[in-house]
Amino acid sequence: MVENATEVPRATCRLFGAIKAASTLRNSVILVHGPKGCVYHINYILGMRGDRVSPVFSTCLDEKDVVFGAEQRLKDAIEELDARRSPEILVVLSCCASSIIGEDVEGAIASASTRAVVIGIDAGGFAGDYTEGYADTLRRIVEVCSGTGLGRDPRKVNLLGVLRAGPDVKELRRLLSLIGVEVIAVLPAGASLGDLAHMAEASLNIVLCETSGLSAAGYLRDTYGTPFLVAEFPIGQNSSRDFLRNVSQALGFGGNVPIPDLTDPPPLLPNPPRIAVVSGPTRAISLARFLSSRGLSPRLIVLDFDSGCQDKVVAAAGPGCTVLVSPEWDEIKKRLKEDRIEVLIGGMMERPLAAELGIRLIDVMHGSQKTAGPEGGETLLRLILDK
Repeated sequence: MVENATEVPRATCRLFGAIKAASTLRNSVILVHGPKGCVYHINYILGMRGDRVSPVFSTCLDEKDVVFGAEQRLKDAIEELDARRSPEILVVLSCCASSIIGEDVEGAIASASTRAVVIGIDAGGFAGDYTEGYADTLRRIVEVCSGTGLGRDPRKVNLLGVLRAGPDVKELRRLLSLIGVEVIAVLPAGASLGDLAHMAEASLNIVLCETSGLSAAGYLRDTYGTPFLVAEFPIGQNSSRDFLRNVSQALGFGGNVPIPDLTDPPPLLPNPPRIAVVSGPTRAISLARFLSSRGLSPRLIVLDFDSGCQDKVVAAAGPGCTVLVSPEWDEIKKRLKEDRIEVLIGGMMERPLAAELGIRLIDVMHGSQKTAGPEGGETLLRLILDK
């Protein structure tokens, strides 16, 4: 076993997480204080994943800047982008290089004159990985932008930890409207400065990804007294009903949830496909529970990182499922072969592996496919069973 070299690590850096988390904010611009290569490669990866990102700029630090510093250049870049692009929000990120040489990013932000709200985030990759980049970025966004907390509407909520805009966000809003609940802000996917400024008016914050959203929820609770609910991402009919019932209880009102239970047992398929799921822990739990409820229990689940919820994943998947946490590619390939996997639910990184092994890949990780709600569950079933 190789201990000092990893082939294409599954975990990437803090800067990637920060850019990914900030990139779906509306009317925003991202500025990275660092070498141009960091921005190019992250932009390239996000583009391949199909994510719709905010413009990402760089101060393009070079060897001279690393020796003598470039805080004045950063200040000038902030003011230039503010004047040229007129964003509502300007996110300024440090990276490994600027963090190592001790650049005063906050000082440059404080000295810059802008119309935009400027959010500074320490995203030096040696200080953590992309999951910490997600969490710190969401927390900084609410620290700077969440308003005054004057007044609270008993039927308004925020959704925290939703990193992808698109059909699923629309479906989550629709589901909540069925019980008379309105969403103020979805953080960060598609949130505008105006949405963020009213976040403190919500009576409940719904955390749909603990890894990215829990720290922001804690800040809103401690600052404004807003309770939060950690909810499972709703995939399918029964999960959607449970989601709405839990939200209703957390808000303190009852009433019938207008989604009936799917009480009929799933049809027995003569030869159900052998399924593997490659995902973050939060989405893996939802996918595993839905698939198991429809007689399609996955044989293998690969978690991108360890969030301490492996037992929940195992319980959701049911007996006979192997769960791997942050394995190397050779191990994933070996298990896919051994388990004779036919359908792989994953994303862009799994595409070459699926092609090599002749496994059908279903990419539901990047926002273009609806997976939320009853209709999303049925769409996923059609994709799996469409041979």
